[in-house]
This record gives sequence, structure tokens and C-alpha cells, in this order.
Amino acid sequence: MNNFLRINKKTLLILLIAISVFFFTTIYFKQIKIAEVNSHPIMIDPKFDIVNPTFTINNKKETISITAKAGNFLSKDLVLLKNNVYFKSKNFKIFSDEVTFDRKEQIANSKKKSRFESDGTEIISEGFSILQQGDIILFNGKTSLILD
Repeated sequence: MNNFLRINKKTLLILLIAISVFFFTTIYFKQIKIAEVNSHPIMIDPKFDIVNPTFTINNKKETISITAKAGNFLSKDLVLLKNNVYFKSKNFKIFSDEVTFDRKEQIANSKKKSRFESDGTEIISEGFSILQQGDIILFNGKTSLILD
């Protein structure tokens, strides 16, 4: 009988054990990595109810998108948006640090320093109100108008 072609049972057994150990070790370490990823929760500031909120005001003429860094629910429909509140439509932009937004009525109000920008126009005011789903914007307090 040719010993060269004969399969050594001992060698085959060692090879199967080595493959099994490699396979189970790989699975074990992959599960540890998955567990590590799942064990690190997203850090949310407990002072805020929502982080990076986005809303829209829809009217017949245009859509106004609203973004902020954080927000708190004052009621079911009323949200206090804070930190880099940004209103943007195809015609204008408004920046402020704190805005109260009514999701149901789609109106907004701010008593903080605000900046309105449009083509060739900049308005800096001590606050603003967006009424009638964005059709009317009122500027409150001391207001400066800059025209280019």
C-alpha cells in the first residue's frame, strides 16, 4: 500500500480541531465587538427633550425648513427650539438662538436677537414672529434694516 497517498487520521483530526478553534474564536471576538458597540449609548444632553430637531412650515407659496441643535416640548404642539435655530426657504433665511414653534398652527416666535437675510436685504432685530404659516413675518423691538 502506498503510504504517500494514505490519509493520516491523526493529522486529519488535528486539522479539523484547528479549523474549529479558529472558527469559534472568530465568532466569539466578533460578538464582543458587537456587544462593545451596543454598550455605548448615544450621549444625549438631559436638559433637552430632542436633539437636532427639524420641522417644516408649509404654505401655498413655499416650504420653510426649521432646524436647531436642541429643543424642549412645552406642550404637545409647542416646542422651544434652542441653539442655532435656522429657518430657510427659497427666498430667505432667519437665524436666532431661541424660538418657540407651534407645530399645529405652524407659527414661530422669538424674543432673542435674530437676523433675517434675503437677496440684498438684511434685518437684525430683537425678535420676530412668523404668522399665517409663513405668509407674514413681523420683526420685534429695535430693528435695523440693511439694503445692498
